[in-house]
Amino acid sequence: MNLIVQIYSFVFSFLFGIVFYIVLEIFNKYVNRVKFFLVKYIMSFVFVMLMAFIYFIILLLVNNGFIHIYFLLLILFGYIFTYRLFTHLRKK
Repeated sequence: MNLIVQIYSFVFSFLFGIVFYIVLEIFNKYVNRVKFFLVKYIMSFVFVMLMAFIYFIILLLVNNGFIHIYFLLLILFGYIFTYRLFTHLRKK
């Protein structure tokens, strides 16, 4: 994998972490309205599997589907960055 493809993969992974946080917040807002806990767990499982599938499909287009540990860490960093940004903005 050359340097340009790795940079694209880094940026995509970080942006996917940001998108994952935003979509998860919206998803949780609607799932909390469901009364049955089993339906909540099934919906959450399907949501996470769908997000993982979308990540892998796009990563397949970007770098032929290579998943490195630092890509997963960048998803986590993007998620944490967005979480801290939103909590900081909500306090103001």
